[in-house]
Amino acid sequence: RLEGPPTAMGSLYHEKQVSLLCGVHALNTLLQGPYFTANDLRDIAAEFDLRERDLMKEAGVDSADFLRYMAEDSGNAAVDGNFSIQVLTKALDVWNVNCVPVTGTTHSEALVNPTNELAFLCNLDQHWFTVRKTSTASPTVHAEAAVCGDGGWWNFNSMLPAPQPIGTTYLSAFLAQLREERYSIFAVRGNLPDEFGRFGEGGEHGRWVTVDEAAAANRESDRVKAAGRARNIASNMLAKLGAGGWGTIAVPAAVAERGGVAGVAGGGTANADEDAELQAAIAA
Repeated sequence: RLEGPPTAMGSLYHEKQVSLLCGVHALNTLLQGPYFTANDLRDIAAEFDLRERDLMKEAGVDSADFLRYMAEDSGNAAVDGNFSIQVLTKALDVWNVNCVPVTGTTHSEALVNPTNELAFLCNLDQHWFTVRKTSTASPTVHAEAAVCGDGGWWNFNSMLPAPQPIGTTYLSAFLAQLREERYSIFAVRGNLPDEFGRFGEGGEHGRWVTVDEAAAANRESDRVKAAGRARNIASNMLAKLGAGGWGTIAVPAAVAERGGVAGVAGGGTANADEDAELQAAIAA
């Protein structure tokens, strides 16, 4: 096992989305290191496919069920990289880690008192991501825990530029919102590997980030999104002007600065609704 550099201490392992390899990203951020590659999970998926094929053969290779099964794509690994929950749980067997569904009623206690759990795997529409507690805490969101050295909860969604901290009191609401959005949520139970001193590199898709680096990356992402919203609204305003929707329009200077659109001079301004919408986007 490779030992990580001292700079890995107190940092968070994150993988950004590549193709539909979110299952790989979810496992590696759960384990806080580049343990798995797509090929590793494809091998596990192929084993499941082979077992299922052998089971279906028992009904006869000419049976309608077998022919229908053979005509379907794999239920364990999609061509573009998505993997089933049984593939992910099989990969975790080496640590005696189990993934227990908690969106039903049997284990819903995990959603009522989520801080008693180690982590959660979440899935919706072929997208997987991890929510887990680490020994690393945000000095702002996890202020009390940081003082006590208790660590904090983080959202390791690979669609994010970096991990985002989740306050302990907000964790239940966060998971409840995912459930409302029809996510499948699995509580991760067992013995996760030690977080630190394991890897010297970030693997093919990942990297170690400090709390400050994560905060800076998320702030920059928010800034870019706000600028994009301002540009879109300004573009719509100009399109309306071109279509004769307004007689004249003046684009606020803030749009030119944040949205990258030059001001359009005129004898009047947009109507109050559009102007309010634009100001809201600028303030976002």
